[in-house]
Amino acid sequence: MDKPKDYYRILGVSRDASPGAIKRAYRRLAKRYHPDVSANVSQEAFQDLQAAYETLADADRRRRYDEALGRAERLEPLAWSFVRSPAVGDLRRPIQPGSLSGEILLTRGEAANGGVLPLDVPLTTTCDLCEGTGGYVFDCERCGGEGKVERRLPLPISIPPGVRDGEVFQVAVDDPGLLSVFLTVHIRRF
Repeated sequence: MDKPKDYYRILGVSRDASPGAIKRAYRRLAKRYHPDVSANVSQEAFQDLQAAYETLADADRRRRYDEALGRAERLEPLAWSFVRSPAVGDLRRPIQPGSLSGEILLTRGEAANGGVLPLDVPLTTTCDLCEGTGGYVFDCERCGGEGKVERRLPLPISIPPGVRDGEVFQVAVDDPGLLSVFLTVHIRRF
């Protein structure tokens, strides 16, 4: 019995990923690896990406796939890759997207006039060098075997005129590693 392809690994998501996380991962990878955009990606790799999304996005197909994958893993002999594995058969260390909160300090003039505030948001994301595995035999040189790296996301925040002290903004972010940013406004008293 052949082991089915690991669709979770192809999409770079954890086995308990939500349908939304699966869709975001597919869209991100489809933009990057579409044969019309990237000449160094095979048609077969892109078809595997599509098959992974179609299978994991449908609840019934995903359930049947998980059962088949579980049966294949129980019959598979141990391999060296299991030494570093965080979960049986899944070498990626999943990064759970979440929300960040912070505070911004404005002068009275900035609060009255509004404007655009450029921010750099710190994020923890999957290491692109080892693709989140941390390395197979030796630790990845970029992430030190962790499977994740710190990066900064530039995020311009539009501040409306007349903002008040204590107001909270929720900023939606189009990044798979971050859902949203909550910012609390504080106005200097002097």
